[in-house]
Amino acid sequence: MRNTFASRYATLNAAQKQAVDTIDGPVMVIAGPGTGKTELLSLRVANILQKTDARAQNILCLTFTESGAAAMRKRLLDLMGPEAYHVAIHTFHGFGTEIINSNPNYFYHGAYFRPADELASYEVLQGIFEKLPHDNPLATRMNEEYTQLKDTQTAISELKRSGLTPDELLKLLDHNDAFIEYAEPVVQKVFAEPLRSKKALPKLEPLREHLEKIPSATARSTWLCPTG
Repeated sequence: MRNTFASRYATLNAAQKQAVDTIDGPVMVIAGPGTGKTELLSLRVANILQKTDARAQNILCLTFTESGAAAMRKRLLDLMGPEAYHVAIHTFHGFGTEIINSNPNYFYHGAYFRPADELASYEVLQGIFEKLPHDNPLATRMNEEYTQLKDTQTAISELKRSGLTPDELLKLLDHNDAFIEYAEPVVQKVFAEPLRSKKALPKLEPLREHLEKIPSATARSTWLCPTG
């Protein structure tokens, strides 16, 4: 493990190395997607096992997605070999479910729970869609399939990942509607004529000026930043 660890550790930047080297106490890493957080965490786990008396079964790693958990397991296998299977790697939902199912007497009168997989959630949504009135936009069908069901399933996942509550989502939608109502006349005016060259860019200036005057309540919304 030592040679593999050393070669992968050498690829880290100074801040990442500091996180890996901090083997005692909490460490917070704030970084965007695709910046190497999974690799950093895997190396930190390996470093803890190299430099302390901790055993693999003493370590718990939590991720948001099954794909993230699988990626972390693979990286640890590359670093540690079969010992990586002793590290507990779960999604947050999976770990919570395991606690509930391991202690059924303390939860919901002994009921057995497991996170719904994609098929189960699809079936639940389909049951809801079937109860919608025919004039509901979500009730549109093509080839006996609801055209908006998959997008709805994806939207729910993104909302859960972003931590938005239903009330917060409704407020966000209200802000979006307010912005569209405010900006639509300006946008239509600007793009009434085709923009065929860079010389036409000054025509966009009125749009920028109007966007800067957006009412504060609307400006505070995340209408330009999709959640997730």
